[in-house]
Amino acid sequence: MSKILCIFPKDSTTEFLEPLFEELCKKYDATPLLGDPQDDDDYLDKLAELAGQSDTIIFLGHGSSKVLYGVNFNELILAYNVDLFRGKNVIIFACNSVGFIDTYKLIHALGFGQVPTSDYDAENGKLHSLPLKNLTIPDIDYIQKAIVKIWIRTLAEADILDVRSFYKVFSYYTNVEIVDCLKKHEQQNFRLIADILYYLKEDMDYVE
Repeated sequence: MSKILCIFPKDSTTEFLEPLFEELCKKYDATPLLGDPQDDDDYLDKLAELAGQSDTIIFLGHGSSKVLYGVNFNELILAYNVDLFRGKNVIIFACNSVGFIDTYKLIHALGFGQVPTSDYDAENGKLHSLPLKNLTIPDIDYIQKAIVKIWIRTLAEADILDVRSFYKVFSYYTNVEIVDCLKKHEQQNFRLIADILYYLKEDMDYVE
């Protein structure tokens, strides 16, 4: 039976992802790994051991083209330990994880572009030419809930062990959420939110 490791460095900026983390652990009996080396001296040893035992690794958090971050943006996965991800099926739900995958030439890996999910992202982030500074707190809350809904719907239908299938179903349910956003007009910036969800789908990429 395939083993799944779910790495979730939860803090105030990522806690909205907890429902999908719990669903992953429940549906697939995924091994949870919370925290980071700053609050657990044995964390890196646990990470290495659990990654070695796993066929699929899922990371939920923050990232860049060279680093995946732990709690409060402490560096967690980078050049010296990225080999833990090699030879695995990998899904990295983090900003610019497509760049991370490209930097380290990972395969069988699904990554994402910029994913604005906080007021900091709205103020400082860049997503193509979208005016992210126009996002309000209710807009950000809507985006967070939409992302969780897309994940939960995808997990209900796709087999996460088949990452290419997961990629296709995730794209489909993102389209469903975009249509829903445009039809309901629940937020004043509904067109901006729909564009952000569009790029969530378009910037996502799977590397065989």
